[in-house]
Amino acid sequence: MDMPARTEPIGLQVINTAQLVSSALDVALTAAGGSLGMWRILVAASGKAQRHGAHPAFSEAVGVVVWALSDDVHRMEVAGLVVRQPDPQKSDEPRVELTDAGGALFHGLLRVVVAFDIRFGQGLLPRTWMHSAAC
Repeated sequence: MDMPARTEPIGLQVINTAQLVSSALDVALTAAGGSLGMWRILVAASGKAQRHGAHPAFSEAVGVVVWALSDDVHRMEVAGLVVRQPDPQKSDEPRVELTDAGGALFHGLLRVVVAFDIRFGQGLLPRTWMHSAAC
């Protein structure tokens, strides 16, 4: 019995699917005034248990490299969403904390993420997200 030839390896299918879902989530977050990158930083900076002082630890928590994080955090700081505070125990490593505006954006984007998760769990990604993410 001959096995049908697979045109694309499973690993590549998984990677492509993950990229599609990530792009669709970014589209949803962008429509709500954020982005996937901003969401990662907001999540990492929210709550005492999730604060990170050093940029390497912070970037590890959000899954990005330090040089990319610095630019994103700087833009968010200029926009009034986060502040970098000196760490009393490590003066050369600032802590990144949410401002009131950053907290409000976090909670607004959290609603988007929860709705996205529910739709995705039901297999109902809106066609507009899928189309935008595929482009």
